[in-house]
Amino acid sequence: MRIAVVLILMLILPPVGAYNVPERGVIYQIMVDRFYDGNESNNGPFYDPTHTNYRLYWGGDLEGIIEKLEYIESLGVSMIWLSPVNDNINRMASGSAPYHGYWPRDFKSIEEHFGTWETFRQLVEEAKKRGICIIVDYVPNHSNPATEGEFGSLYDNGTLITTYYYDAKNATVNPYTGSRELIYHHNGNIYDWFGFQLKYANLFGLADFNQLNPWVDSYLKEGAELFIKAGVCGFRIDAIRHMELGWLESFYLYLYGRAEEPLFIYGEYYLPNPEKTDDLYEFYRYSNVSSLLSIPIRNDIVRVFAYGGSLKNLAAELEEYYFRFVHPDKQVNFLNSHDMVRFLNESKNKERYHMALALIMTLPGIPVIYYGDESYLVSRDGKGDPYNRPMMVFDNTTEAARIIRTLAALRKINDALAFGDFRTLYADYNVWAFERTFGAHRILVVMNKGQEKNLTLTLDWEDGSYTDVLYGAVMEVKDGKAILTLPRNSFYVFHVEGEQKEPLIGSLTPYVAQPGQKVLIAGAGFGNDGHVYIGGKRAKVLSWSNDKILVEVPELETSETWVPVYVEANGKRSNTMKLRYYSGNDIPALLVVNGSNLTGFLWIKGNIPELAEPRPLIKSSTGYYFTVAPLPNGTIFSVQLYRGLPWDELEALNITLYGRAGSTVILSSEPPRDALTGGLNPFTYAGLAVVATALLLLLLRRGHS
Repeated sequence: MRIAVVLILMLILPPVGAYNVPERGVIYQIMVDRFYDGNESNNGPFYDPTHTNYRLYWGGDLEGIIEKLEYIESLGVSMIWLSPVNDNINRMASGSAPYHGYWPRDFKSIEEHFGTWETFRQLVEEAKKRGICIIVDYVPNHSNPATEGEFGSLYDNGTLITTYYYDAKNATVNPYTGSRELIYHHNGNIYDWFGFQLKYANLFGLADFNQLNPWVDSYLKEGAELFIKAGVCGFRIDAIRHMELGWLESFYLYLYGRAEEPLFIYGEYYLPNPEKTDDLYEFYRYSNVSSLLSIPIRNDIVRVFAYGGSLKNLAAELEEYYFRFVHPDKQVNFLNSHDMVRFLNESKNKERYHMALALIMTLPGIPVIYYGDESYLVSRDGKGDPYNRPMMVFDNTTEAARIIRTLAALRKINDALAFGDFRTLYADYNVWAFERTFGAHRILVVMNKGQEKNLTLTLDWEDGSYTDVLYGAVMEVKDGKAILTLPRNSFYVFHVEGEQKEPLIGSLTPYVAQPGQKVLIAGAGFGNDGHVYIGGKRAKVLSWSNDKILVEVPELETSETWVPVYVEANGKRSNTMKLRYYSGNDIPALLVVNGSNLTGFLWIKGNIPELAEPRPLIKSSTGYYFTVAPLPNGTIFSVQLYRGLPWDELEALNITLYGRAGSTVILSSEPPRDALTGGLNPFTYAGLAVVATALLLLLLRRGHS
């Protein structure tokens, strides 16, 4: 009977193998205009056929990417990250056309230089046939230049909504934040990269959205949902440093809730170095809400391989960096990007370039290959933006292409690359050896950028000979000792793929969820069936295979932000992973504290999942402290106030404040009065039920007396 039920479920449930596990894949980043011209009829205006003016369109489009999918597939990548394809302004600004896509005017239309919605959907479908999914760059922080070009013109599927100047005429000052706003913020350009300015002023003159305006909130969510309906598997979110985290959380939750398949979302928090800043150091919660591009470590990786520096110091820095994250394997690593000078402009040493490229492919996190990395594409005259965006040169026969292809293939079969831990076994100035393990899968990465060296490592692998996947070097292991000879500029990757006999979770996609949302659990040893528990409650299983399980998140009674997830299969219980839980029905809420008797850097921490981790407050020019958080609409909650710097221990101020979730919440020292209870304030419906039951019993007793 059980066999029959399993067969029926297999026929009903969707094939779990079709779902994308980001950690097992490699991302290929494309600047659409600079890749390949598949349709010459959409090249104008502002088109340069000579490809010498880096600030004009060069003809790349969606049809060109479709034509080159076989080439992209040959590199072994599983995800394509497209630069923004929403409709951009039709004028020049700052001497440039919007070829890059980051000056949008209509979030519900496709840029005509690139194609149409029909072309976009065709790209998604053709990519899926090759096992590749599409990630789109989305720009919810701003529209286009406020004081030139089209002056912040904003359209809704072709209908003009406003311009920056028209919007300014009707803008008012928010009494709590001090922001002058309507659809846009009207607080000038960012000049102080801290606090209020960072979130509520224009980034380099771009018209900054007021995401707390209900129309803007809906508009940006609906625009992104169109891409979900077109079949994308994820989003790269631009400029998250300049938006309120609370709004971003509600934005992510909306998208996750609208997707048929689990989405992978990662953000760009642009800060080249891992400095102690109030915003980035918000306990790194940006990356604990969504994955983050590993910008703070990129420059150090390039410096060590392109110029010089200690691998021992780099190893220590990277271990510290990944330790900050709840899900380090969800971070997104890259060597080159559209924002930075390419490696081969920093150093012409291709051997070192190959080493750095292989490192990006083997570190914790998901690797990104910037278009042309495989064909040694360089920036003109060694410059950055826009010269790091040349026209693509197609060559998949290079050594770089072979490294990408080989390690991309290994990621698909060795889960230590996808989910493994990260442990340095040996490091000095020129040599670094690190191991990553995940159950029965293991990876050993060894590199040497100095003179030839004989190395002996303590390694808990079975005795025998192991062959490096890149160059065929042999490592002998005996009695827990590994012996290697490392030539100059060598990089070796040794691997083991054993059978995982017990359930072991490697990742959750997404790892942010609310009740009813789908989450993909990836790992090994799950068998054919079993149970999944989230926050101690059994979750509904939608599909199941030995290495992937799709579940629906149950509704939980908890005040914790992070809840445990584990699998029971074949009489065994897996390891526990953390899921960031939200109550459901969350809306972006402005939380306000009267700051007349308060000073310093303040935080709040509350008694519901959305507020269970400290959130920093911004001091406004009107005397209030405030923040934005996603809150379950209508819920009564309490918070405690704290003071302290983000990288220090917080001091409790022993002040309790209360509020009821809504679009704007003025926190008060008194609990909200509830009309139904005559001023009483039970904090749960259970409390109301107890009171009602007691009254009913009293009336019944009087009736019988």
